[in-house]
Amino acid sequence: MTTPENKIPVLLLHESSTPAYSIFNPNDWDIKSKQIIDLCAINYGLLIFTSKMINDIFENAHVLCTSSFKNLLRQWGMAKWELSKSNYFVDVPQLHLSVLSFLSSVKTFLDVFVQLIGTEEIISSKVHGFHKKGESVGGQLLQMLNNNARTANKEKARSLHKVIVKHKALWIDDAVNNRDLLIHPEGFSKIMFVLALSEKEGNLNLDDILKPTFGNLTFDKYAQKTLLYAEIFSRDVIECLRNS
Repeated sequence: MTTPENKIPVLLLHESSTPAYSIFNPNDWDIKSKQIIDLCAINYGLLIFTSKMINDIFENAHVLCTSSFKNLLRQWGMAKWELSKSNYFVDVPQLHLSVLSFLSSVKTFLDVFVQLIGTEEIISSKVHGFHKKGESVGGQLLQMLNNNARTANKEKARSLHKVIVKHKALWIDDAVNNRDLLIHPEGFSKIMFVLALSEKEGNLNLDDILKPTFGNLTFDKYAQKTLLYAEIFSRDVIECLRNS
């Protein structure tokens, strides 16, 4: 989105974007970093929005799976089968798209956010994103912080390196690798709900709808936790950058 230089841009924020500007306030930064901060706020707002979208989909799982279960009921009425021999996946496109959107938004946010390390002149080269080096998520940036820090900012570079390594272990590696797995799938990788079924007095019964999990968390909770980590990470990095 571009606007002529002689026009003042007026941004009418969606409610999900508003909290981002409490972290990423362009007025707090000089001209070199101001545009990056604007992009950070926009992409952090997308994280908030997609997290809410996932939560809404999970809360409506029974409604979204109703037609699929009714289809099974019709088939059950015609001829019963051994339930334990199959798993029952429900294809809900908005579920897969919302999860993929959230994880992709995490990666985009990281790619934009770390460019501040370059615009704030912590290192002597430009930062293009949070890219891998080999299998190491963000490995290129970590190497640059080790090898290309400006003399006046070596202490900041060490602090940033420490913060990034800490958050990589907490959540970043997990989120980026899961996003890569969805974009470059190996085998059956579409995200779906699973119906837990049983037979009771000859009738087909829906016992539960199992939600997609990442680790030991359902993805709606995983997204909320990741969003919180992203906020903490943002504040930690900004503190390192602004610390005189």
